[in-house]
Amino acid sequence: MAKYTKRVSVGNFLKKGTDFKDGDTAIIRNEGQPVEGQYGTQDVFLVNVNGKEGNVSFNQTSINNLIDAFGEESATWVGKEVKIMMIRQNVQGSIKPVYYFLHPNTELDEESGKFVLPSKEVLKAEDMPF
Repeated sequence: MAKYTKRVSVGNFLKKGTDFKDGDTAIIRNEGQPVEGQYGTQDVFLVNVNGKEGNVSFNQTSINNLIDAFGEESATWVGKEVKIMMIRQNVQGSIKPVYYFLHPNTELDEESGKFVLPSKEVLKAEDMPF
């Protein structure tokens, strides 16, 4: 007798490098949902990029960046524009393109190898316009 596991169908997935690529921008269309897949739980979001709408799995680094930029409630991310950055990395012994969905102002710190959001300048009292 065979044993089956339920899977949730989330619709059409966009293809990396075809439907979206490094330097593109995307609009987040839903608050995402965790989906159990072949390689564990994935955080799947509906996005619109290059006139196409479809699902994309956000990696934890992307989610951490979006939390820093927009807050912990993914419902507040809906409608936000994000930039897509691709970096070739060693993944399980092979160099592969890894795609990140990031706040538009995010930069890659070459020294640390981490994504950073430029800090907002704090106005000094003498610079206030009153």
